[in-house]
Amino acid sequence: MPIFLIMWKYKKWIAIAVFIFLYLGQIAYTNHIAGKLNAAEQKCAQKIRGIEQKQLKALADKQNEVNKVSADYETLKSEQRVRVETVTREVQKVIERPVYQQHCFDDDGVQLINSLITEPASKPP
Repeated sequence: MPIFLIMWKYKKWIAIAVFIFLYLGQIAYTNHIAGKLNAAEQKCAQKIRGIEQKQLKALADKQNEVNKVSADYETLKSEQRVRVETVTREVQKVIERPVYQQHCFDDDGVQLINSLITEPASKPP
């Protein structure tokens, strides 16, 4: 009996066997591609975590820098506040003294005003 007649007689079983083989091949290929996809997703997630960590570190560094500048500013501001209070209190003492009609300030008042005038411009009162 020729092979062609044998194939013709069992064509239904041969077709089923071919479809099963193709089905199993498709499943194997799909699993292979899914494995590659999972590996790529893990690499991508790892890169994203690395970038996030770098960004958080840069943000923390900038925040520390801003905090340092802010602390320096507050220190300077408090120094100026103390100085302004000192000058204000001394001026109030001068004003409380009797003022003569010929002179607007007594000797202490003139000294305070002259000291403020002669100080460098970088130090505001």
